[in-house]
Amino acid sequence: MKIKRILVMAAVIFAGFFLQYGIFANVPLIDTVPNILLIITVSFGFMKGKTQGMVIGLFCGLLTDIVSMNALGFHMIIYIIIGYINGAFHQWMYSDYIVFPLIVTTFSSILYNLYFYVFQFLVRNRLDFIYYLTHVILPEVIYTVVLTGIIYQLLSFINYKLEMTERRSATKFV
Repeated sequence: MKIKRILVMAAVIFAGFFLQYGIFANVPLIDTVPNILLIITVSFGFMKGKTQGMVIGLFCGLLTDIVSMNALGFHMIIYIIIGYINGAFHQWMYSDYIVFPLIVTTFSSILYNLYFYVFQFLVRNRLDFIYYLTHVILPEVIYTVVLTGIIYQLLSFINYKLEMTERRSATKFV
């Protein structure tokens, strides 16, 4: 990976982090916050493959762990898994279509929330899954999927520009 890609990816992750925990967390539209870092992990895993999906997931999960002041690695694990799973779709699907990323983000968001439910609530004997499903999982999934349509297009454009820059610099050396 080139230095420019690393810097741009870091900027994208920090911008997503700021949006999720700075802006959307303080806007009282809905009681839930969209998972922007999940969208970034899903998008780049889907566009660039397993390795980059896992690396992006590692850093998004690390930032989420730092903010949540939970056990370090709790969110990293699920973000890395989601980055890997979505990176596996990189070989099978064309990343310019928006429908498949919306579907994949929906399932990834459900997986993330079920993971969170099992290890944060079920283990503590809080068994009211229907309440958690209707008040937390579904609103967050809907909010995240709606924003995926916008954010994925932006991330796809950024990725396209980075690839064009990398191709131009590669042809200069040949």
